[in-house]
Amino acid sequence: MTTPSTQPTNKPNSIPTLSDADINELDDLLAAVPEPLEAVDAVMLDGYLCGILVQPVLLTPEQWLPPIFGETGQVPAPTEGWTATQNTRLLVLIERRREEILRGILENSWFDPIVPQLEDDDGKLLTGKDAMEGLGYWVAGFEWALANFPQLEDLGSAAVPDVLESLWRHLPEQDETQAEMTKALDQEHPLRNLDEGIQRLVFDVVDLAEVGVAERIKVTTVKHETPKLGRNDPCHCGSGKKFKQCHGAT
Repeated sequence: MTTPSTQPTNKPNSIPTLSDADINELDDLLAAVPEPLEAVDAVMLDGYLCGILVQPVLLTPEQWLPPIFGETGQVPAPTEGWTATQNTRLLVLIERRREEILRGILENSWFDPIVPQLEDDDGKLLTGKDAMEGLGYWVAGFEWALANFPQLEDLGSAAVPDVLESLWRHLPEQDETQAEMTKALDQEHPLRNLDEGIQRLVFDVVDLAEVGVAERIKVTTVKHETPKLGRNDPCHCGSGKKFKQCHGAT
């Protein structure tokens, strides 16, 4: 598995990313998770982590970790053929990647997604629109996150549906309605190659993250029924002194 450099990482305060070796190790560990768990691969994991990060609520690891390993509602634990070292390393790499994506979104409005570089039967890298088929695996992971955590869609934000449609256009399996939407998007906003597809994907995720973060930090204004007591106003205790010279002095 490789991680194509689709966007020069030359922005200020650029965030160190997992190395290719780290990503390959992550993918190998996910593949080695013992049954009955069915872990996603590194590409789907990447999309899934973005799907949990754009939510309008903060999800705990106890909530978002289990779906990575299938529908059993469990996370891996040391057992025969799966050591404590492997288990710890896998969870560490997952958390590192989650933090890396989060920091990239918040600090740079950019992250480098893990997407496969597809080859033809002769081993040559696909180009043009054919190369974008790999984005479907990533988006499938994002979709899995929203299937488990529908809070973003439940917001009813007018900005969310169009951005999601921009992502769903990459899904390989589409019903008739989605296929028509994808056709319209390809006509109105064509993507010519993998670089353009990744750039649009990242921008879509950042847009959704802005919606989710804005909802999370929303503060309810507290309205006081009585005017706030000023420091030079008479103290409420009836002493005749100014508030700042009486109870306000403490």
